[in-house]
Amino acid sequence: MKIKCGLRESLLYPGLFVLFLAIRRLIKYILELLLLEIKLSYILVFTLFISEIIIGSIYLLIRFKKNNFHIESEFMGIPLFSQNKYLKRPDSKFKVIVLIIFAAYFEIVGSMSRRYLSNDSSNELYDEYHARYRSSEIIIASIICSFTLKMKIYRHQIFSLIVISICLLVIFITELLCQVENIDFCIIILISSTCRVFLDVIEKYLFDVDFVDIYKITVFEGSIDAIFMSSLYLFNKPKEELMNFIDNKSQREPIFYWMGILSLIAYGILSAFKDINRRYTIKFFSPMTRALAESILDPFFIIYGYIQSPINNDSEKNRKFISFIITLICSFIMLFCSCIYNEIFVLYCFGFEKKTHLYILNTNFDIDEDDKNLSSEDDD
Repeated sequence: MKIKCGLRESLLYPGLFVLFLAIRRLIKYILELLLLEIKLSYILVFTLFISEIIIGSIYLLIRFKKNNFHIESEFMGIPLFSQNKYLKRPDSKFKVIVLIIFAAYFEIVGSMSRRYLSNDSSNELYDEYHARYRSSEIIIASIICSFTLKMKIYRHQIFSLIVISICLLVIFITELLCQVENIDFCIIILISSTCRVFLDVIEKYLFDVDFVDIYKITVFEGSIDAIFMSSLYLFNKPKEELMNFIDNKSQREPIFYWMGILSLIAYGILSAFKDINRRYTIKFFSPMTRALAESILDPFFIIYGYIQSPINNDSEKNRKFISFIITLICSFIMLFCSCIYNEIFVLYCFGFEKKTHLYILNTNFDIDEDDKNLSSEDDD
């Protein structure tokens, strides 16, 4: 058996997606450090949606001005013009709008379930906990895409999904036996992952079938979600969070408070760029590639979660260590299998290499060479 790397030149968007995701996470840690014990769950999400509206609108304004002067323009290698704007959409405007509303709904429900459905104190480490089961998104996405978008699942992808499923089951059983599992979190993760996949699939359909512009959908979805978030401030918990954030100004040194404000703005900007590149990843690749890109950081989150998790006694320490080691090993295996699914790595055994883009390219090359040899023989 041999393994070949199937990296493609067009991995710019997944790469930028991972980069902005990592930097955003770092900014979040800095923000939590600056504001100490104040939670900004609602404020962070609201900042994300507002940033999407602003940055998406700026891109659309740049496009409008460039279009008036007939100037082609790119930003970070991303074309600002829709190449399909003259193609006729098969769906009505009403259907497109409804689909965008559903996409916005799944986005905000996914965000809420990831952040707010648990009152457990360990919710502070929810991202690290979520990292253990994030690979389930590639399984859910594969199933939904095969039925809705008619995407075929080939042999190497079936193998990858089977191994990922086994690893997820091993993690779940291990954490149950080690008594570190939280069933409520598993339900939350399932809800969050399913919503994320539905969001990706709807947007993939809008990009491929209806040629919807990425920046327009960014502004539209951001506006809908901002309205949803604004309505939440009618309830006590979001109000308390906002008041605690405002009151923190009098409790901290001004320099730390304003550094926190700048970090919050940076978090929103990075989140907007992350979502733009997420949409480009979905458009040019698939929801499964987005799931892979986001899973790349999971081993680091798992390590961080283990370091930060509270330990009360030696017995609990041993249980958590065993669970941590098994989970970390499984996370690397799932990440490797996700790379196989997305043909980053190509296995040359049991016919797994067939139907991969690398195999097809090499086969076409060989066929071309054979044709040249045959033609040269005829000339002689």
